[in-house]
Amino acid sequence: MRTTYLFSLFFLLFFMGCAVKTPPLEQRQAKVLNLQNMLLHLGSKVDVYEAKDLAKRSVEHSYFLAQKYKSIDVPWLQNTLVNIGLKKRGLCYEWAEDLLHFLIKKHYRSFSLHVVGANIGYLNEHNALCVSLKDKGINNSILLDAWRDSGDLYFKRIREDKKYKWKERKGLYKVFTTKRW
Repeated sequence: MRTTYLFSLFFLLFFMGCAVKTPPLEQRQAKVLNLQNMLLHLGSKVDVYEAKDLAKRSVEHSYFLAQKYKSIDVPWLQNTLVNIGLKKRGLCYEWAEDLLHFLIKKHYRSFSLHVVGANIGYLNEHNALCVSLKDKGINNSILLDAWRDSGDLYFKRIREDKKYKWKERKGLYKVFTTKRW
């Protein structure tokens, strides 16, 4: 019992040194501009102000969540710490849920947000968000994955993401958006 406790304490203290640091303002601004440009290229009907706002809020809130979760650099290790009870939140679906809840408050006219999943039902299941033109499906959308790089928002055209094969999860969208906060 004592050995288990000491090992757990060592494990926790060792990996707390791997905490995610928020990058400098210039790097964050460059990331926002990149995402904004991708959003603008979704179609001619995209509102420039909304693209800028959505990009900034997505990038900045992902860093905020990393601080809130006291996230560490290695996502699977973050999951382990949550699953054994040493951390309260930080699983991929929680990142997606919290980011979605934050973004839907703006009621964007140009965009629709979608909850997506890969490897659904398997041990390596992964959940994230994507953004598309209003009322369009996920096929021509941009993936927003805050979990993958521990709060440093990963974004890419969903069809270009070679790591996962994404499917829309309409049921989770309803669950995420109807929770009482």
